[in-house]
Formats: sequence, structure tokens, C-alpha cells
Amino acid sequence: MIFLRLLSFLIGIGIPMALPLVLSDVSTRGMPGWPVLGGLFGMSLVSGSFLYIALLAPRMRRSIILRVLGGVVLLLPMAASLAVLWTRDQEEMLWASGLLLAVSVLMFISFVFPGIPDGRQRPMRKRERQEPALS
Repeated sequence: MIFLRLLSFLIGIGIPMALPLVLSDVSTRGMPGWPVLGGLFGMSLVSGSFLYIALLAPRMRRSIILRVLGGVVLLLPMAASLAVLWTRDQEEMLWASGLLLAVSVLMFISFVFPGIPDGRQRPMRKRERQEPALS
């Protein structure tokens, strides 16, 4: 699991650095500001989802709320990569989104999907009732 957390951390850091390398200079020249700003915001959300998994993966085993939030957060890169695979035809974009989809599914299966709580922590036993006559 530490390897997957490290991989998630590297992907979270690498997305903002690798995405400009995938985009070509010809197709992005002269674009208006709002789509570029929206793309940067979406890129930061996708990167943040992998950083969330990298930082909170040990706690996700014990907390159902964190696990559900992790699943919702990982749906964003899955949906974005599926949208890119469906609509684009450039080879670099297809490779990058296919790899992003594969890693997102791997993180989902590894950290979110196992709904079994961690077995290392013993459940607490029931409290003993104190009889009123004994106290």
C-alpha cells in the first residue's frame, strides 16, 4: 500500500508538470482566458484528488466518511479521462487520459472499494452494568 500511496503522490505532483507537455503549442495558441482558467482549475482538482488519496489513505480504512469522499473525489479524474477518451483523437491525449483512467481505477479498487474495516483494531466489549445495590 505504501507503493500505491507514493504513486498517487507522484501523480498528484506530476499532473501539473506533465499536462503542459502533452498539449501542443498550435492548438492552445490564441485561446480565450476563461477556458484556460477552467482547464487549470480542473487540472488542480484532478491533482488534488490524487494528493487526497496519498495523504489520507491510512485513515480511509477506518472511516466510512473519508472512504466515500475519496470515492467521490476519484470520480472526477475517471470522468475527465473518459470524456477525453470519448471526444479526442490526438494520440498524446488518448495515452495520457488512458493512463489516468487506469491509475484512477487502481486507486479506487485499492483504497475505496474494500468496504471491510481494518481488522487490526479489536472491537470494544460491552460495558458491565453496575447494580444500584452494589454502589
